[in-house]
Amino acid sequence: MKAVILAAGKGTRMKHLTNEVPKPMLKVHGKPILQHIIEGLRSTGIREFCIVTGWHAEVVEGHFGDGAQFGAKISYVRQVVQDGTGKAPEL
Repeated sequence: MKAVILAAGKGTRMKHLTNEVPKPMLKVHGKPILQHIIEGLRSTGIREFCIVTGWHAEVVEGHFGDGAQFGAKISYVRQVVQDGTGKAPEL
């Protein structure tokens, strides 16, 4: 089974926190929110992930890479045009 995680938004309502870091990479208890999500999904047996990135995609991709260090296989799709949550899975 493969999980698709939407992580492309700008987080405009959190602008002072997300100018340099995308919202899913904000830290909670010392690690990015997105890492908590991946670890939670891994605990259910999911090992393959497709992360839809956009705003500061390089930060997400740089942190997770191919996923090997997290015991997962991670691929990425970039949502260049921010046209809503419903459009992201079409990528």
